Amino acid sequence: MTQGALVVGSIGVLINIVDAIGSGRPEPHHAFAAVVALGAGGELLKERRPRAARALYAVAAVLVVVAGSVAGTTATGALLRGDDFDLIDLGLGVLTVFYVATCAGRLVAYLSRRASRSRDVSAC
Repeated sequence: MTQGALVVGSIGVLINIVDAIGSGRPEPHHAFAAVVALGAGGELLKERRPRAARALYAVAAVLVVVAGSVAGTTATGALLRGDDFDLIDLGLGVLTVFYVATCAGRLVAYLSRRASRSRDVSAC
């Protein structure tokens, strides 16, 4: 299944490159095929090369946040001005906000657990 996702993501990247060349400019949603390919590559490398897998996951996460933020900001600005906007871009922006909030919550929980463990050890 993961190898199929890698193939599909790679094909999507190639299609998006051709589309960006043809249209003259890349769109934010073009990045999501690369996210699929990076995530699948990270899954395939997880067992043998965990550091490389974490690097691929980190690049994919940054790509999601940047592309989603650009798409959401553009769509939100058009919505507030009353112009035409792409509903998919607005949805990507909303999902990016949820993704960042979830990641921030996980980081706070991790740091909280780590701090409580260090207090327990120092009490001994």
